[in-house]
Amino acid sequence: MSLPKIIWSKIDEAPALATYSLLPIVNAFTQAAGVSVVTSDISLATRVLASQGLANDNLAELGNVVHEADGNIIKLPNISASVGQLKECIAELQGQGFDIPNYPENPQMKRKHFK
Repeated sequence: MSLPKIIWSKIDEAPALATYSLLPIVNAFTQAAGVSVVTSDISLATRVLASQGLANDNLAELGNVVHEADGNIIKLPNISASVGQLKECIAELQGQGFDIPNYPENPQMKRKHFK
């Protein structure tokens, strides 16, 4: 049997500040109980990169964990990015050398993409 594990979602903006202050305290308590805490990055930047196949889709992986009997996730509230925030994030990632497309002003979706 594997050791118990808690997955803590890493996000951005204000909830990230809570993680930086609270996670070390959680680690101190869980280590004493033999429980490991691992992080999973679901920040906006990671989600943009994952949509282009440039990072793991951690959000989808967490979606699978919730179906496991021993799945245990601590997920702080994360952002609902505005179009402006998304564009800024994409520009920042492009500035770091990631080859990702700009956010389309008027996306043209074909009906076949919808269920």
